[in-house]
Amino acid sequence: MISDVLFAALGLSAAALLLTAALSPLETLSWWAGWTEDELGDITPPLTSPTGDRKRYIVYLSGVASLSGEFLLPREKAFIRRLHQKFPDAVIVSDVFPYSPRGMPLLETPRLFDRVWRRAQMLKLRERQSLLHALINLRNIFQVMVSADHRYGPIFNQGAASVIENALINHGYVRGSGAPAAIIGYSGGAQVAVGAAAFLKARLRAPIDVISLGGVLASDPGLNYIRKLHHITGERDMIERVGAVMFAERWKLMGYSNWNAGKRDGRIEIHRLPTMRHAGVNGYFGRLPVNGVSNAERTLEEIAKLI
Repeated sequence: MISDVLFAALGLSAAALLLTAALSPLETLSWWAGWTEDELGDITPPLTSPTGDRKRYIVYLSGVASLSGEFLLPREKAFIRRLHQKFPDAVIVSDVFPYSPRGMPLLETPRLFDRVWRRAQMLKLRERQSLLHALINLRNIFQVMVSADHRYGPIFNQGAASVIENALINHGYVRGSGAPAAIIGYSGGAQVAVGAAAFLKARLRAPIDVISLGGVLASDPGLNYIRKLHHITGERDMIERVGAVMFAERWKLMGYSNWNAGKRDGRIEIHRLPTMRHAGVNGYFGRLPVNGVSNAERTLEEIAKLI
């Protein structure tokens, strides 16, 4: 009896995994075809200005556990608060959902798994682990794969750039002012940031810097349009290493890939933080003091050196 239930659960999980993978590019294609244009809502008209904007703009893109730009994990919320304290004069944008070319949170649009996402949110608020957490992660991981894909990536990343641009404008950014924008991308958010960089730079007409926190990154063409990529990785972060292995163009033998060319000319810098893991109490946002200083503080101090 137990074995039957177990096999049924595994079967359903496998079916959900395959269905999620199959549907991953469809949202991008439907957005590109204009089928979901009515769901975008009102977009603030882009502004232009001949005068320079000297404000510092920082965009934060959450990891693959994200349900929406408004829903951040407690450790992420605490980190954003400390970021505001560290940079009191900066405009910090943290309400972007990077795993949709429309920026549409999982909870705000009728979807096949709508009830599943809502149940997962409730469990997250209670800080209870479940298989639904894995389903959210997998769904967003597949969107990261779409962003990194040579076929669908340019479409997805153009949508992501539009979402980031609108978020910046809604927070006071003036397009054409030349004010640089720094994007902090955690985990899969780093790949979306890099992928969107080419389109975002053209739209804002301003330099784009990316800070990757444990980013799972491909050798994306967007790397050629970034002024600087600071790739922060923990010495015990096994997830970050997946990108280095999975995306063959990051291998050292692929000398003329976007990634290796960026490392050679100094546009890509690697920063290693000792003892850090990808997530949890020992992750980049961990608040447990180690020798009097938490990982979150170490991460923040490293970012402060780079922005």
